[in-house]
Amino acid sequence: MQSEIFCQIGDTSRDIYFIFNYGTKEFDYLGPAFEPIFGFDRHSVKENPIKIIDFVHPEDVNLVLEFYRESSQEAVNRKYEFRIIDAEQNTKYIRVSAYPMKKDGKLSCISGIAEDVSVAKHNNFHIEKINARKNTTLEIVSHDLKEPMAMISMAVSDLLKDKLFEGQDRILTSLTFIQDMCERNILLIRNLINHEFLRSSEIEIRKERADLVSEIRDVLGFYKKAESNLFRNFIFTCEEEKLYAAIDSMKLMQVINNLISNSIKFTEINGTISVHVEDNGENALITVSDDGIGIPEHLQPFIFDRFGVAMRDGLNGEDSWGLGMAIAQAIVKLHNGKIWLESVENMGAKFFIEIPK
Repeated sequence: MQSEIFCQIGDTSRDIYFIFNYGTKEFDYLGPAFEPIFGFDRHSVKENPIKIIDFVHPEDVNLVLEFYRESSQEAVNRKYEFRIIDAEQNTKYIRVSAYPMKKDGKLSCISGIAEDVSVAKHNNFHIEKINARKNTTLEIVSHDLKEPMAMISMAVSDLLKDKLFEGQDRILTSLTFIQDMCERNILLIRNLINHEFLRSSEIEIRKERADLVSEIRDVLGFYKKAESNLFRNFIFTCEEEKLYAAIDSMKLMQVINNLISNSIKFTEINGTISVHVEDNGENALITVSDDGIGIPEHLQPFIFDRFGVAMRDGLNGEDSWGLGMAIAQAIVKLHNGKIWLESVENMGAKFFIEIPK
């Protein structure tokens, strides 16, 4: 009776309701929504389920086979996402909620619902891209604004110290005003960046399968476009064309932004900042390195402490470390990963992030 109700709902639903018989390896039931989503006759698939693999995106085939193994052998209730290419060559995102059913202690069938979540997925993708670009732009703009303001503030400070305008109250008042406005705006920019990073860390992560190579190349692309303004060289390297991992893209890219931002602060003009991504077996390894002034050995154990003794100003007076590195470490840990550094003073610094794929 319950299976009849399930099938009746499936007959009228826009989602694909299914019952896969584990014994016969055929679908006892496959809802009519299969045809508009896949663009293919459901009856031929019903008796020959392996045909579904022909529709799975080539990069996701092994993933789907692993999903099937997990559902059938471990008998766990899970939600899975993968891509298909339908009969009209459209790429779609499918979310499957699978429920293995046992009879007499043995797996008898896998029931579930498959949804076409392409629209939501594409909307999410664009929102995350906009957020990632917004964070990168904020970092770049902060450098563009902070450095000249810091230099103006230092120049005014020298004029005030030299007492060139002693007794000229109007000029002294104007210089003091300029210095105060520079410091206020530097603080405003600093607080804006810190607020964005702090707010991001307070939200729970939502991991989805994403291409690390594409995500990081996109972030670094903005820095490369701004090379002439930032006066640093940016390099991205990876032997893999694609490298998938389960990540919260927006938050992990914010960590990458933070590491690049710190590298800019401690790298001389015309210095080089590099990002490298590699496949490390079960893990993905991301390296952010520079040829800057490095980190003194006695400060290295405290880099990831909140407001630790490792806090120090950048080459142009920019603040650094503080909460930023502590939050970066927290976000990496939420990905079940780890972050560490290697550095020799005056010979640059390397930060490593390793996360499970």
